[in-house]
Amino acid sequence: MLTRRICFVLILYTCCAHHVFGQSDTKHELGGNVSVIGVDTKGAFNNDKSRDGFFGFNTQGAYNISRFWGLKADFSYFQRQFEAGDSNLTSRLFQIAGGIKLQDNANTTRFRPFAQALIGVAHASKLPRLLQEDSSGRLVAVLSGTGPAFALGGGLDIRLTKKLEFRALQIDYNPVRVKDEWFQNVRLGIGLNFRF
Repeated sequence: MLTRRICFVLILYTCCAHHVFGQSDTKHELGGNVSVIGVDTKGAFNNDKSRDGFFGFNTQGAYNISRFWGLKADFSYFQRQFEAGDSNLTSRLFQIAGGIKLQDNANTTRFRPFAQALIGVAHASKLPRLLQEDSSGRLVAVLSGTGPAFALGGGLDIRLTKKLEFRALQIDYNPVRVKDEWFQNVRLGIGLNFRF
C-alpha cells in the first residue's frame, strides 16, 4: 500500500512539475518607448557633420520561447522639421522589424539586461542628406523611399511589479538604406514594458 502511494505521488509530481515550474518564465511582453534617433544626415542642417536628432516612439512585442531566448517585433516612428530656405521640411522615418532577443525571462529577476538583433524594412519621407560641401556651397539631397533596416543593440529592464517593468535604457545601432544611401543611425529610448 505504501509503495502504491509513493508511486502515485511520483507520477503526479512528474506530470505536474513542468506545468508548475514552467510558470516562472513569462511568455509575452508588450512595451513602448519614447525615443530619439540620431539620423546620419552627414550634417545636412548643422555645421559639424554629425547626426541630426529625430524624436518619436518605439513599440515592441515579444514571445519568449525559452527562459533566455525570445522572438521580437518592433515598430518605430520618428519625425523632425527643418527649415529649408523659405519653407519648412518635415522628415519622417518609419521602421518595422523582427528578430531575436536574449534576456533572462524569469519572474524573479529584478534587473534584466537584454540584447537584440532585428531585421526589417524602413520607409523614409523627405530625409535630408549632405552630398557635397565645398567653397561654392552645400549640396543637400532630400531622399524618400523604402529599403532594408537593421537594429543591433540592447538595454536594461527593471522590474517594478510582477507585470510591469521600467525600461531604463535601450540603445541600438540602426542602419537604414534609402535610395542607394546608407544612413548609419543610433537609436536611444526609455519606456515601460508589460509582461503577461
